Amino acid sequence: MRRPTRSFSRRVLLSQLAVIVVTLALVTGVFAWMGARSVTEVTETKALATARTLAIDPEVRKGSTQASAQPAGEAEEAITTPLLEITDDLRDSSGIVFAVITDDRGIRLTHPDRDNIGKRVSTSPDEALAGRESVTHERGTLGETVRAKVPIYSSSDDESVVGEVSVGIHASVLDADLRREFLVLGSVTVLALVIGVIASLALGRRLRRETLGVGPEELAEMARDQGAVLRGLDDGVLAFSSSGEPTLSNATAEELLGIAHVDADEDDVDTGEDSTASVTGGPASASQADVPEVIRSMMLEAPDHGALRRRVTVGDRILLATAVRVSRDGVSVGGVVTLRDETQVLTMARQLESVTSMARALRTQRHEFANRLHTVLGLVDTGATDEARNYLATILRTGPIATPVEGIEVITDPYLRALLEAKGTTAAEAGVTLAVTPDSLVLGRVKEPEDVTLILGNLIDNAVRAVVTNASGSGADGASRTDEVFGRVEVTLLGSGPELHAVVTDSGGGVDDDDAESIFDEGISSADGLDPEHGHGIGLALCRRTARRHHGRVWLLSGHDPDLGGAGFAMGLPDVLSEDADDDVSIGGNHEDDIPAHETSTDESSADESSADDKER
Repeated sequence: MRRPTRSFSRRVLLSQLAVIVVTLALVTGVFAWMGARSVTEVTETKALATARTLAIDPEVRKGSTQASAQPAGEAEEAITTPLLEITDDLRDSSGIVFAVITDDRGIRLTHPDRDNIGKRVSTSPDEALAGRESVTHERGTLGETVRAKVPIYSSSDDESVVGEVSVGIHASVLDADLRREFLVLGSVTVLALVIGVIASLALGRRLRRETLGVGPEELAEMARDQGAVLRGLDDGVLAFSSSGEPTLSNATAEELLGIAHVDADEDDVDTGEDSTASVTGGPASASQADVPEVIRSMMLEAPDHGALRRRVTVGDRILLATAVRVSRDGVSVGGVVTLRDETQVLTMARQLESVTSMARALRTQRHEFANRLHTVLGLVDTGATDEARNYLATILRTGPIATPVEGIEVITDPYLRALLEAKGTTAAEAGVTLAVTPDSLVLGRVKEPEDVTLILGNLIDNAVRAVVTNASGSGADGASRTDEVFGRVEVTLLGSGPELHAVVTDSGGGVDDDDAESIFDEGISSADGLDPEHGHGIGLALCRRTARRHHGRVWLLSGHDPDLGGAGFAMGLPDVLSEDADDDVSIGGNHEDDIPAHETSTDESSADESSADDKER
């Protein structure tokens, strides 16, 4: 589409000026015609009224009657002198050009020019002598005038026409009145034109400011591009005005925020089209009312340059929100907030972290177990079968490797055991002792290992970090290999049918009562100096969300544990344990009861024989 060369505001200005000029021309023409007509009518009315007044004057009627009764010729001075006095006084007082009185033959009895008295009038008197009044614009001996001619009736019978009265007002007087009218009308027209031009310029400037210099063609193209972009984005998009009010959203943003879908036109709802972009309505708009305050505040806090990124919690979702201000030609036009759902990504990252920890522990076990198998193989090859038997019995009692977790032998589930061993190794490297309390008992098997290890692993990690931070005051920098023991973390695990309960307490600084609920909010972290943008500050929120998905919960059991002094967090997850426990031998468990009786007795007898042989030697 070819775009116009002139800007939209200039085109609007020119159009407005054209409309104003045409309108003023029409209005001026109409008012000029009406004014000229009005002035003419006033002049004609004045001339006619003066002629009527003069025609009914008794002296005029008497003189005209006497003159008409005489034979044709010059009128007697006795008749014309009184009439001249009357017309001269009238001309002086009313401002008329002339007042001419004639007899019934059209012979002048009065005239401003005395030489014309006794002569026939220059214009036809037939209308007046016929008994009809008339008003005409004619040219006579005194020039062009507006003339009113009125018949004079006889003073004796009031029926016979004995002459006429002709009153004239010079056309220059009419022209002067018209010029005054046109001058006033022209002044008003010019003033209206100036006001219109100023208003058009102001409106054009406002249009440029409001539309940022963008014309309707560009606006239409931008609207089409905007709809395509909003439909093509997987992220949620919220647009805000310069005052911070939401003005635009796509379907993804509405889904992530759980706000109502608002169309610019309600009729769009019935079309069945998949409208992904919507323009919010007025103050009663559900969309505007439901936009979370944290999103609104981000738009207000966003810098003029760059972007503000923050993880926010909306319902059961963790969203990465990015707020950017938008300006054009140095003028702020609002801003945009993009939303990305990171709930699943963060959950998978935590699960992967737990699996990685367990895999690391299993690799360590495999390596140590391989070393011990080589030892057994060496003993068998050398014929020391008794020593090999005793060595294997010892392994069965203590587990394949020495684990840094105190009391782990009470845990038989492979997932829980692997997680605790992995976290125990990490805690030991940071100088923290991880222990399982003696009253722990889990008889079932974990059937939701990803979510269970996610929640429990995160609680243990937070506890270890709190201990290190409280002891050294150096945050994550204290998590280096050391022989110094900073503190202690205790884990209690209890299984009740399909339910799994856990309590993790530490000897850290604890949690204040004021922070008991806010610590589960997004971006809150007890680790000093840690960057929330890189994952810290979302663990507890993610744990609580994962627990709620299983209809369970994670909560702060105690801000300051009476025994250890640190915080105590509890977890309750229903329907995550399988009630049928396997009877197979578990990794590293205490399985003396699983060894057949005859093998146990054989081991004991062999051990006694070996002891007797040693005594004999």
